[in-house]
Amino acid sequence: MKASKDGSGAIGNMSSVHGHMVTKNKPVYNISKFGLRGLTQSIAAEGEGKIRSFTVSTGFVRTPLALNQIPDQAKQRGISPEEVVKNVMMGRSQVKAMMTPIEVGNLFIIGFSRLGKYLIGGDLLFDGGMVKTY
Repeated sequence: MKASKDGSGAIGNMSSVHGHMVTKNKPVYNISKFGLRGLTQSIAAEGEGKIRSFTVSTGFVRTPLALNQIPDQAKQRGISPEEVVKNVMMGRSQVKAMMTPIEVGNLFIIGFSRLGKYLIGGDLLFDGGMVKTY
């Protein structure tokens, strides 16, 4: 974090939709994302308004890490790679496309900007409707 003249600052953490809901076969990931949200809120509480802290929670992002999981998921589930994307990764999402890394970066720009000055311990949940879709 860059030092400021008045001692204020902001910390942004990358969480996930898995910090709001859990899915099977990801216990360590689920736990770490819930924990990261708790850590972020604790930092904000300790920062007493001078140090802001926030998380960004997304669904699947079109990164090499996510894309490289598709063949193994297809093999494990006995379905096609296309079905993995449509029914597994994007199945609960109302937006049927993965976010791009640039879209995620834009959320951090908002969080760090003057537009995010009230984002203290909060979470920017951009999940395409995954959490609210049952």
